[in-house]
Amino acid sequence: MEQKYQVVTGKQDISHLINQLHKEEVLAIGIMDTGTRDELEQTLGWYVQYFNHELYVITQKDRIPADVTQVNYPDVTFIVFDKAPDLAERVNALADECMTTYFLLTRSDTALAEFNWEAISAKMRSEIHPAVLCPLVFNKDKELVPTVRAPRLDRNGIDPLSLMPSSGTDQNLYPFLGLGLYDRALFQRLRGFDGKISGAYWQTLDFGTRCWLYGYPVLSVNDIAILFFSKQFLFEDRSETAGVERFYTKALCVNMVHGRTKVKKNIRTDKRVLANEVKPRAGLYRTDFKTLCATWKLPDEN
Repeated sequence: MEQKYQVVTGKQDISHLINQLHKEEVLAIGIMDTGTRDELEQTLGWYVQYFNHELYVITQKDRIPADVTQVNYPDVTFIVFDKAPDLAERVNALADECMTTYFLLTRSDTALAEFNWEAISAKMRSEIHPAVLCPLVFNKDKELVPTVRAPRLDRNGIDPLSLMPSSGTDQNLYPFLGLGLYDRALFQRLRGFDGKISGAYWQTLDFGTRCWLYGYPVLSVNDIAILFFSKQFLFEDRSETAGVERFYTKALCVNMVHGRTKVKKNIRTDKRVLANEVKPRAGLYRTDFKTLCATWKLPDEN
């Protein structure tokens, strides 16, 4: 597959490069360049000052000159796309490049308001092995945003319920706007975000659903909090786009019958995905979507 980005860094220390090859760092911070140039510099400056972790900025060629990245931020790696990347391209590129145990995905128009690393790392190392830890999200007025999603079937479609996170740990169907702390190796083992599906909502819904069906939870926690410092309203565009049949095929074409997987054709089936992706991986499914809905615990039931 043709690579749509280049990696730019001012760091030329050969000993550092050798160390990267032989020693895996624990955490990388990935900042998606989604706001203004001033917002990026303000956010990046804060992380450079307060975080001693690998820093990555995912941006595009016409948004920030390469010479500025090398001169002003020699310790930051820039993943620079030729054209505006979608969410799947951003996250998949970060996972390919960072080579760390975990990566935190955030945005240039946000501030990290809470990050309890001790509690976060303990949850990621726990027996349940979550794929993603999703943050609490606040708008510019510091109002909590409903970011917990519960699975719900609506006839032959999936229409998740939107709920407020509780004060503890909640089950969450997918990471809102892609924000959260990911297990990098598990992310890649689950094949990352599906770039053949268009739209951030469908990409995150597809990834989160696969996590659950394969037996890896997505959790909302209050140990991470992200503040959008210039936005009051945060919306998901749920309008149907190209590739949604890929999602429905992976989500609804496997049923569990007496503990065994049964592949069935769904009304919204992509036959190529069914043959090439679902059938070869049917044995990896640990549940089906109908059972997931039936056994899901809402925040007030925990």
